[in-house]
Amino acid sequence: MADAERTSLGQVSRRQFLRAGAVAVGVGAVGRMALGAASGDEDITIGVFTDAHYANRDARGSRHYRDSAAKLEEFVRTMNTEKPALAIALGDFVDKGRDVATEKAYLDRIEGIYRGFKRQRHHVIGNHDVATLTKDQFLAGAGSAAPHYAFDVGPFHFIVLDACYRKDGTSYAPGNFRWSESLVPPDELKWLSSDLRATNRPTVVFVHQRLDEDTNVHTVQNAADVRRLLEKSGKVRAVFSGHDHKGGYTRIGGIHYVTMRAMVEGPGMQNNAYALVRITPTRIHVRGFGKQPERDKT
Repeated sequence: MADAERTSLGQVSRRQFLRAGAVAVGVGAVGRMALGAASGDEDITIGVFTDAHYANRDARGSRHYRDSAAKLEEFVRTMNTEKPALAIALGDFVDKGRDVATEKAYLDRIEGIYRGFKRQRHHVIGNHDVATLTKDQFLAGAGSAAPHYAFDVGPFHFIVLDACYRKDGTSYAPGNFRWSESLVPPDELKWLSSDLRATNRPTVVFVHQRLDEDTNVHTVQNAADVRRLLEKSGKVRAVFSGHDHKGGYTRIGGIHYVTMRAMVEGPGMQNNAYALVRITPTRIHVRGFGKQPERDKT
């Protein structure tokens, strides 16, 4: 079977598979998805945003939680006009609720808006997503089957990583996380290495926390180990992350590391932040909207 058509169901339950069906054609939990049609033979365009931190509460400091609903509505309208092959939220989709019911209500509200995008939707788990909810509860509400997975669209391979683990390797859970402490655990590293070996396509990686700038508190503790795997593969073109609300860009070992600016920062549409990203075999072009900077890198 051709690489684009392979679907490995792994440990996905029937319930998980059906839940993810609205987003994807086939799902491999911590495995591989076979999705959709290509946007072209040599390039692809994707919609990207991060750190919406939606919550139905008043602003605190620079974070305008309620405004993220209208900001995401603008993102969805733009994406439905521009028609990228997929859209992805890079984590901290919701902010912490006072209890499970409250945070589920936040998730239902903001996912209902995101669901308005007419093509494939994806999620990365962020630390705030599991401040009150468990990972399973967040995934269920977001319509995702697994915390980390891989999928193919057109000529490209995409990997979603979950770095929401404490430095001792325990998974984030309500009452058990620190925003400044994150890790890609050993089992996930083994999976990543295997997945990279299995593909022959140019690859893009998504993760909530940064994988560059090792002295930055927003960076994964074992980022250097992750980067070694990405560089060794010779296949990874770019890594997109959030978490560090100001955003940023670096290039390490021939790989572009783009940190997206947070959607939640600042009031109103003038302070929105998201991007259309065009990826070719030789270039990435980040077309920024609102406060998201434009980047054109080879």
